[in-house]
Amino acid sequence: MQHVIRYEGGYERNYGTLRSRGSEYEGDDGGRHNVKPWPKAGDGVRFSFMEQSGKRFVAVRVQYGDDDVVLAHPVRLDPDRHLGGKRFSADPVMIGDTAAGALFGDILESNREQEKQLRSIRSRVRRLIDSDGPA
Repeated sequence: MQHVIRYEGGYERNYGTLRSRGSEYEGDDGGRHNVKPWPKAGDGVRFSFMEQSGKRFVAVRVQYGDDDVVLAHPVRLDPDRHLGGKRFSADPVMIGDTAAGALFGDILESNREQEKQLRSIRSRVRRLIDSDGPA
């Protein structure tokens, strides 16, 4: 299973207006920009991140299938822990199970009020991994 994380704009300009199923963000130029499409190989959990001032990056959204959860409390990203040592990019970044699991765990820890929605996604993914079939 291949998980993926993609850029969805600058935090200060966009987090307050981030909505489930949204596909645009406001750029530094004030214009609207479409987020990059998810790669076809990204069949796992889809995470979205934004850049805060000072070159800090935070996870802001989790998607899987029809589930799309905008996080009440963004989670600061650690490239070694959450991206498997990969660098942040304007293009979607594929991440493996270990990095995605660490990120998902940290997201759950910081977003207890959304635990039911998040655990539902995690259980669907685990069932898929355990059965090697569609969720």
